Amino acid sequence: MDAAVSYPTVLLGLGRFGHEVIGRTLQSLEASSPLLGVLRCEPSGVAAGLQPLLEELLRAGRGSGERRDQRLDVIAFGAALQGGDDDLLTACEQAARLLAEGYGTMFPPDRPPEQRTATLHLVVQVPALSSPRASVVFARLAALESWARARPVFPLLARIWVVSQQTAAGTLTSEEMVSTCASFALGMVASGLRTEDEVSRRLAHPARDEGLVSFVSLASVELPESRLRTYAAARAAYDGLGVLVERVQQPGTDATLAMGAVSALQADRWLAPFVEGQAAQLSRRLAAELSRSPVDLPAEIRVGPLDTPEEIRANHSGLFKPASVETSPTTVDQARTDETFRALDRAEAEVATSVEQGIQAVFDASLGPSSGLSQLPSVEQGLKRVIAQLHDEQAQEDAALRKLDPSQPPGPPVDPHREELEKAVLELPSKRMALAAAAALALAVLLGVSFGTLAVMTPASPPGGATISSPTISTTAPPATQGFDWREALPWILGVLAAAGAGGGWLYFVGNHTRKEVRRVLKLRRDALESLVSRGGGGRRAKQAELQLVVRRKRARRGAILALENTVARLQAVRHALLEARDRKRQELLALGVTPAVEARLDDLGPLLGAGGLLHSSLVPPEVISRWIASRREISEDRVWADRLLEGAWPEGGLLEDVPCGDAARIDELSRRQVQPMAQRSVMDDQEAGQQAADVLRDFGSRMGAVLAPPCQPLNAHGDPVLGVRPGEGFVIAPSAGRDTLDAGLRDVPTRLPILWSPSKAARVIFLRTWEGFSVEEMSRGARATPQPVVVPRGAR
Repeated sequence: MDAAVSYPTVLLGLGRFGHEVIGRTLQSLEASSPLLGVLRCEPSGVAAGLQPLLEELLRAGRGSGERRDQRLDVIAFGAALQGGDDDLLTACEQAARLLAEGYGTMFPPDRPPEQRTATLHLVVQVPALSSPRASVVFARLAALESWARARPVFPLLARIWVVSQQTAAGTLTSEEMVSTCASFALGMVASGLRTEDEVSRRLAHPARDEGLVSFVSLASVELPESRLRTYAAARAAYDGLGVLVERVQQPGTDATLAMGAVSALQADRWLAPFVEGQAAQLSRRLAAELSRSPVDLPAEIRVGPLDTPEEIRANHSGLFKPASVETSPTTVDQARTDETFRALDRAEAEVATSVEQGIQAVFDASLGPSSGLSQLPSVEQGLKRVIAQLHDEQAQEDAALRKLDPSQPPGPPVDPHREELEKAVLELPSKRMALAAAAALALAVLLGVSFGTLAVMTPASPPGGATISSPTISTTAPPATQGFDWREALPWILGVLAAAGAGGGWLYFVGNHTRKEVRRVLKLRRDALESLVSRGGGGRRAKQAELQLVVRRKRARRGAILALENTVARLQAVRHALLEARDRKRQELLALGVTPAVEARLDDLGPLLGAGGLLHSSLVPPEVISRWIASRREISEDRVWADRLLEGAWPEGGLLEDVPCGDAARIDELSRRQVQPMAQRSVMDDQEAGQQAADVLRDFGSRMGAVLAPPCQPLNAHGDPVLGVRPGEGFVIAPSAGRDTLDAGLRDVPTRLPILWSPSKAARVIFLRTWEGFSVEEMSRGARATPQPVVVPRGAR
């Protein structure tokens, strides 16, 4: 709970002037408190607006843990000349009736003034009391005074604080009037001094015989804490978003880097199912089968040297069939066709899924929450290149599609090498001729080998002149036995073997040579048919299958192009969202009166702090505040802060569903965290700021004696001055955080007022004087006797 607000307190703004006072007060409040309520309304709407506010505040007061009587302070601000004659009276009467009817037990109305714990202080802005318009003011205040003296339903109104537009030092502007009333609220409510005697006596009910009218004269030097926090958060967000915008607006990168950034797409695999994938193979094989193309082709070509054409045809029957035959589809064929179409549909859906997965993979790899979006330009360029490649492929596909146009007349059926094969088979020599030639060759070899061998084996004749002696016959030797002479059969055996070898060799050589062309053409035919079958056969159905695949590829590619173009548009939306968020923060800064400089520490905060005036000025020079705020960030480096901001403002569904930094409230929350160190220390703790504040106090305080004066001297019925209560007594409220430096400056102020050191960290010094206990009649007499003041130039001492 904020210790600056001690009791349940309502700041009530009545009419336009009251609204302005509340707005200015909120600019300087340190923080919201559960014990502080703010209500801006017209006088006639006080009861309706105050009732729910009181319920919440009083409940918070009971839960504060303080063992003391319940209290309630209502401080209302309004202009005496705004609205109707009864507006101020209506507002007070509604508040009093609400307390009497709803909270009489909590705040008994019959207590004596010194024991009452519910108070209403009405701070009224009035024109110069010596002006002709003052008569209306006196009449309205007199009616309000009469109502309060006439025992209303609840004695809520404690004092009527009059803040005059004209003082002894000169005429105040409307801006200064608003600042004076706001400083009164800040000093009495938000300084943490509510229980101090100087403050509590002024906010208590007056004695029975004491007048209700009081004068307050107030001057202040301060810093608008709330506006400075608003500026600091907006500037921090602007800096972080600026870094992100700079990243996503980087110029195009190298093509290799761009393609590397989108390598996770794997775009070259997207259309594989319709090129050589399972779906394409299934479609082409079905087309080949429906075209009755031979699908069971021999793995090896075997043609013997003596194979006849009939045997060759029988052994390679598939190669002699037509490559395609046009037939009417059967019911089974139609069922298989339907199944193939379903497979193609599934493959097309798988392609779309692959595209989505590829895009998601790119975003996960290069554009995740921790990437800082530094690769967004590379990813965008890479996606555009892939889109261009797909468009080029699409143009080539369109050309192929025109060639497959079914409206064109069909060409001759494709039947590769069939005529060449038939011709080669027909040109084979007959088997009978080959055998006759082999037999003739074998006979010639037989005769030649046999007679040659005989010639070698026959003994030669004796040489001439030689005498052959008669053989001697022995009468005693037995006769020789007769048997098979191998020497006589040997020439014929060798002849037969040689003839068989020669005939067989002749048949093998000539057979192989004459069938070499057949084997070559058979291999060509087989390879060509295998290739043709893999493309769907050579008939009309092959063309239809290829046309279907081309159409599927074209449709899948178009879907991929559309998905990639949407992704590029998503990246452009991300860039636009960051630009818009940054520009929105720039507009917020401009609305505060600050034009962002190159660096936050160089910002001119003069317009934000205000030009100052006769009664109110800035406690610290703008350039010092700029440097201090720039140094009070949780993350000092803009690059690191931009990364944290991006991570914190990352869309829950990722970039493919939403844009980062699109939630302004989330950015505001993160920015407030970034400047949270501002609330942990007072600017007065800074040595440079404290010294500057002391110098400002010396200069500002030197003219407080002339400024802090009552608007008139009240007179009694005899024309004598009426002193009232605490005539001209006052005090100074200063932050204890800067006590060491501020005390030195305040000691040099000619007007020596007691100093109340506030526990608040707010850089605010308030000089306050009051004159209390007058009646409207006494004030009216004094105003008529008051001469026109001499206007003192601004800044005069």
